[in-house]
Amino acid sequence: MSDHDHHKSMGHSMHSAKMHGPVGMMGDHLLKKGKSMLSISYIKMSMNENYIDAKNISDQEILKLPNPGGMPKNISVVPQEMAMDMVMLGAMHAPTHSLTLMGMASFTRKYMKLRTYQPMMERNPLGDFTTKSSDLSTVNVSALFKIRDAYGYKFHAQLGLEKNLGKNSLQGMVLMPMGSIGSIPLPYGMQGGDKSLSLLSALTFSKIHMKWKLGGQIKSKINLDSEEWNFGDRTEINLWVQRDLNKISAWSLRLKMEEIDSIEGFSEEIKAPVQTSNPLNYGGTKVNIGLGINTILKKGIIGLETVKPIKQDLNGPQMSLDWGLQIGYQLSF
Repeated sequence: MSDHDHHKSMGHSMHSAKMHGPVGMMGDHLLKKGKSMLSISYIKMSMNENYIDAKNISDQEILKLPNPGGMPKNISVVPQEMAMDMVMLGAMHAPTHSLTLMGMASFTRKYMKLRTYQPMMERNPLGDFTTKSSDLSTVNVSALFKIRDAYGYKFHAQLGLEKNLGKNSLQGMVLMPMGSIGSIPLPYGMQGGDKSLSLLSALTFSKIHMKWKLGGQIKSKINLDSEEWNFGDRTEINLWVQRDLNKISAWSLRLKMEEIDSIEGFSEEIKAPVQTSNPLNYGGTKVNIGLGINTILKKGIIGLETVKPIKQDLNGPQMSLDWGLQIGYQLSF
């Protein structure tokens, strides 16, 4: 089959909405030679409820746990809910058919509501307070290399570097267990970042079959260099299926499995009597399911995906994801 016949046999699927993976996927396809793409995405994540391993845990149970900072003896501040907003800007360009270059930058804003309890005796609640932080968090550059692209099969690799630029010494006003309000260094999860340099790698496979597209991706982020501490290495597996709804839209169903290590190292400054001050209370295994839709516009493509956890085993106590939402726009030229 000649290249020309092969392209013809693919029909309109060459330009259908499922040619772009679910909007929550990164680097799922290469561009054609000479083509470029700009993208902007908004991500919202809402967290509530605390878990140790796969078990939901109450404030009262958390208050019995030792405070890693030493004083007071037990944890006295418990997170109630957390929200994270992220804006991601991306650019891609293909100098050749088998190589696509990709760069991204992300800006993150975090909000956490916490409840402070008396440090001893009855352990009654003293009141609630909120902490906030916002920062340019990461920039990364990657190359996507074509391994195979024939008869509806696509297989490619990604290799890149990510630099975390967020400030790692942000302060916030908190309600202390003794009842006073003061400014202290925020725990790890509320910091702008960890200043680390990481290696990004991925292998992605996809197959078109009539109105369907099947895809799989395994990716990893491995720390290369950091200061006193860094967020743990992560491995992620995505499996997804997409189907045309009509000539301009396609829906997607995605299964995302993540294995995240706890924080490496620690900061001498971070020692509030709250679970998020303990570097061991980060990471775990998470399985999320995502439902999405892509629609081709006159210029570019818009995608929406909502994510919900179906299984989690968290190094805790740790807040769990309640739901996530991502909306993105991609302009190709």
